Amino acid sequence: MFDTKSSFILSKLGIQRFQPQINDLNSEVLFGALWGSILTLLDKSFNELEENELNLLIKIIKSVGIDECEYPFAKEINNLNEIKKKPELIISFTDTKANFKKEFSPIIKSKSLSILLNSTEDKKKLWSKIKVYKDGASPS
Repeated sequence: MFDTKSSFILSKLGIQRFQPQINDLNSEVLFGALWGSILTLLDKSFNELEENELNLLIKIIKSVGIDECEYPFAKEINNLNEIKKKPELIISFTDTKANFKKEFSPIIKSKSLSILLNSTEDKKKLWSKIKVYKDGASPS
């Protein structure tokens, strides 16, 4: 599109070619996907996930299922106002400091999917958090 020289000249004129994407939950712009009653917050658009990241995400969602229930993919979320019903669980795969109201709890925080793919230790931490959630969510 633009070569380096053109980009430099445009930057000196105060024209930015790209506007940085701010992923701040307070600005109501976010990347996420709603899976039945589970909301996943992502570090990039759902449509930009690589195949192996998507496969890992699906396995994580299925592991959360109580009594082997399925959580079908409902839709991509880019704004909290798109959520009509309170999610039962939020799994955050972002580094963003989420300041959700208490009505949105419980929240499981994890590393991004790209990090989880290559880190057995981070996967173990996530699975242990999911186990704690399931033990608390299941009737005893």
